[in-house]
This record gives sequence, structure tokens and C-alpha cells, in this order.
Amino acid sequence: MSAKAIQGCFVTGTDTGVGKTLVIAALAHYLRQQGLDVGVMKPIETGCEPGGSALSDGADGARLQVGIGNHDPSHLVTPYRFPDPLAPLAAAERAGMTIQPDRIVTAFKELAARHRCLLVEGVGGVMVPIAEGFDVRDLIARLGLPVLIVGRAALGGVNHALLTVEALQQRGIPVLAILLNRPAGARASTHGRLQEESTAALLRKRHDIPLLGPLRHEPLLEQDWTQGVTRIAADPVIRELAGLVTAAGRYSSGPRSLRQGPR
Repeated sequence: MSAKAIQGCFVTGTDTGVGKTLVIAALAHYLRQQGLDVGVMKPIETGCEPGGSALSDGADGARLQVGIGNHDPSHLVTPYRFPDPLAPLAAAERAGMTIQPDRIVTAFKELAARHRCLLVEGVGGVMVPIAEGFDVRDLIARLGLPVLIVGRAALGGVNHALLTVEALQQRGIPVLAILLNRPAGARASTHGRLQEESTAALLRKRHDIPLLGPLRHEPLLEQDWTQGVTRIAADPVIRELAGLVTAAGRYSSGPRSLRQGPR
């Protein structure tokens, strides 16, 4: 059976805690404002209760759904949830489980059938193990979406971004853009500003991949997630990103065969 073509992207981070969830939520909010039917997905989440889905438990999957008013079943949005805040393979082992990539692809296909555009958030970086012999990069290849890399605008951002690009290019996975995210207080000093500017300049010298940002920090996010996402969605960086996503068109390859196993 041929897979349905799906528009969207897979959002990966150069590290954990770089702002992937915020970027997806803001992007989805903006695209919905433009009349595009958007779904969200966080296939694997660690450090949260397996049976929970409330925003109060800090779950990224719940934040994504609340941020855009999405009502897809939580078992499709986040097929795997583990309580220990560890890498997916370790968290699954401690829970006595094995992550099955086919289960994720099946949920992806169901969500793709519901929406015109699907935004998928990864867990950690592209080389993080998911199952034996299978990592996030393998999952991206199975889903067939182009990748948005979210990284830090601060010191260390260059190395992490370049390593991520190299790992994706080794597998022939298209990179849509690199988006630099600005943490709270990053430009409070002269050093912070210079680090931010040099990070962007060095990445532009090394690649012709579109470089977006830095995306500003929004203090309101800490008090009201939904309102904070709404404000970030109005940022020109998100508007530029939305243009790249919609211009990329619908990928006819779709998710790869469920029969394909790990490398």
C-alpha cells in the first residue's frame, strides 16, 4: 500500500533542552493561523508518567497539543512515555520495555491521514539510541521528513550544529534549516552578544543551509505557556520558518515500509 504524501518536518535538537517543543508549538500555531491543518507528534518522551497527558506534568507532547488546541489521541501523539529522565533506550530498559519503531511509524501514518501537515519532535539529538541498533537518525529516515535543526545561539552552538548536519548528511537526509534559539538572558552581556553573532557567522560560512534566528526568549512562557507560544508565533523567525516548510511541498516518499528493520 502506498504511503500518503505528507507535508511537514522533523524537528531535532543539537542537544536536549534547546527549545524544540517551543519551536514546534509556535510554528504549528502560526501555520494554523494561515489556515493549514497541522498535527503534532512527540514519538518518545522520557521523564514523564506513562499514563499522564496533562500539561501540569510538564510533558512536551501535552504542551504541543495545548499550544495549538490539538485533540488527537495521546497514544498517537506520544506512543512511548517513560518515567525516568534518561535516553530512550535506557529509559525503556528500566521500564522493562522495548521501543518498536513500527509502532511509531504506524502512529505517524494515522496522524498523517488526519492532517495536511505534521510536525514531529525528536528526543535529544540525532544519534541518541532508541532501540538496539536504531537511533533517532534511523527514525527520521523511516518517516521520510526533512529536518529542522534547533540549536543554541550561545557558546558551543557551532560544534553541535555542525556535528548534527554531518550526521544527517551521511544518511542523505535533507536539512530544511538550522534555527538558533536564544535562552533567557543570553544577550544580557557584551560577551553573550558576540557569542551569538559569531555562532551565526561561522555556521553561514560552513554551510548554505538556511540559518534562522536567533529566536528571542519570551518570559511569559514561564507563567502562561499558551499565551507565550502565541507571542513567539508572531516572531519573524517563525514566519520565515513557516515559509520554508510550506515551500518544501509534500514529500511523496512518505514514511518507509513498516517491514524495514533497523540497520
